Amino acid sequence: MSDKKINFEKEVAETLGIEAAVILELYQLKNFDNSITEKNFFDHAIDECSFMTSDAINKSIDKLKKVNLISFDNNQDTKESLKNTFELKTPKQNTKESKIKISQTWLPEKEAIEVIEMGGIPIDFAKSKLKEFKIYWVERNQARDNWNILFIDFIRREWAKENSSNKGMPYCIDKKWTPNEDVYAVLSLSQITKETALKYLKEFIIYWEENGTALKSWNSKFIEYVKRKELNIVTNNGKEDNRINEPGKFTKGFTERKSDQSWAKEFKF
Repeated sequence: MSDKKINFEKEVAETLGIEAAVILELYQLKNFDNSITEKNFFDHAIDECSFMTSDAINKSIDKLKKVNLISFDNNQDTKESLKNTFELKTPKQNTKESKIKISQTWLPEKEAIEVIEMGGIPIDFAKSKLKEFKIYWVERNQARDNWNILFIDFIRREWAKENSSNKGMPYCIDKKWTPNEDVYAVLSLSQITKETALKYLKEFIIYWEENGTALKSWNSKFIEYVKRKELNIVTNNGKEDNRINEPGKFTKGFTERKSDQSWAKEFKF
């Protein structure tokens, strides 16, 4: 790979990782055959991929060997072996003519299961979600050509929910809640520092704790809250402080509200 640019297959990168995709590209670009030993290829990869550690290269080679994308077996023609046994571990999409509706008897292909396993997701978990996946799509009654890919995406989302603190379910905020670091990264794009955001944290928690609302994630709510607070300060700079309060703001100034006696009209003395 003497060129300054390195090209690799997006699907391989999504399935096995960017490092493995680069090593596979190196293997294919040099058109290696079964005469090369694993050690020779490793040494060649070290020379060509100075931006990768030797450990990362080793792990990438092991991944590619495991799924038969590369081989160092001197008794087989590597290119023919790859063609016959493995093209990519991401399931192929069917042609437009083969779009079908899912049924209760549908099962994911072996390649889809392998992709899920390589993502570190237990197969038992994927099996436990299969019925839910089929019920959802049977009721939608749609014909698709990529049921395996849809299933993989569904399992990845469900696994992420399963490993979140609230299991993907709405929950009420409490005094111990803190935003994750991504919140401050997002706010920094609006020129709002972490220190500034933290000034609003206590009042945000108190308000929503008393409100009793349950949400799946409080991070985005906090981002909106801080942005509104800061925007209102900038807008009213040099004027009477009428910062926004959740969920709305006063439509009248303090002096006008103080002299307003309309609330007493309902009472007769």
